[in-house]
Amino acid sequence: MTDAWTARASPQLRAVSLLLPALRYKGILTSEERTLRNIAASAGATPARPPAAYRREFRLGRERLGPLPALVIEPGSGAGSARSFVWLHGGGYVHQFEHAHWWLVASLVRQLGVRVVAPDYALVPGGTAGRALDEVPALLEAVADRDGAEPVLGGDSAGGGLAVAIALALRGRPHAPAHLVLAAPWLDVTLRHPEVPVFERRDPSLAAKGLRISGHRWAGGLDPADPRVSPAFAGDYRGLPPTSLLIGTRDLLYPDARDFAASARRDGVDVATFTAADGFHVFAAATRLPEARAARRWLAERLQDYWVV
Repeated sequence: MTDAWTARASPQLRAVSLLLPALRYKGILTSEERTLRNIAASAGATPARPPAAYRREFRLGRERLGPLPALVIEPGSGAGSARSFVWLHGGGYVHQFEHAHWWLVASLVRQLGVRVVAPDYALVPGGTAGRALDEVPALLEAVADRDGAEPVLGGDSAGGGLAVAIALALRGRPHAPAHLVLAAPWLDVTLRHPEVPVFERRDPSLAAKGLRISGHRWAGGLDPADPRVSPAFAGDYRGLPPTSLLIGTRDLLYPDARDFAASARRDGVDVATFTAADGFHVFAAATRLPEARAARRWLAERLQDYWVV
């Protein structure tokens, strides 16, 4: 399946882009002091509760899979795939599963008819890349053993970067993911790409200063440029599973995602991308946008063979 893109932004996407600055994410991330306060305030927070309508629409539960607890969301009919879709939520390695993550994973369950497993991986300050690279693969092994098939692994933003780091670590090993799905992955916590300042001016919600602070804390005792923290520096992507990438061209993380796709293709990885013109960070979480709907249709076609075990 080939790449797909939108030629121009829909009126709905343009409207949401104008509203995003009012949420003040960028204002927090442009200030070191406000970023540090935000990290401190997020410690000990709990995941967002599902909308009441989701309790009627889906089968919701929690399970311990290997070392990690996880939210499990299944079609209400119970007639889902035998293979799971493990989704690592974003939030700068600081924030818990939020309302936007509910919207995103619910849309995947509806569109794909699959079971989504969303682990509660440890976040900053206690969580680090090294810890996640121990615990999340053990969860993937538990999911694969239960399902009798390797799961699809995906994630948005920070979760997307972690998904790539895990897939790199599991190359050639049992229980490696069958496919990667990346929504605006954060692939370099140092944000060294020379185009970052250009995209930072265009991005309505992200700023590099605050992200670097969170990313350095996620690195723990590792160099932030270590591929286990920032898979953009891996240098060799051979052996990664087929990968589907959703990205918008107003996203601060776009340059690294674009270059990752090109490098992985050169290394023989089956990579396909859906690019939303003027799409903001994780546009797919705004699930009613025409671009988000088109991206889900594209992804459903891309993954149709993976749900047959």
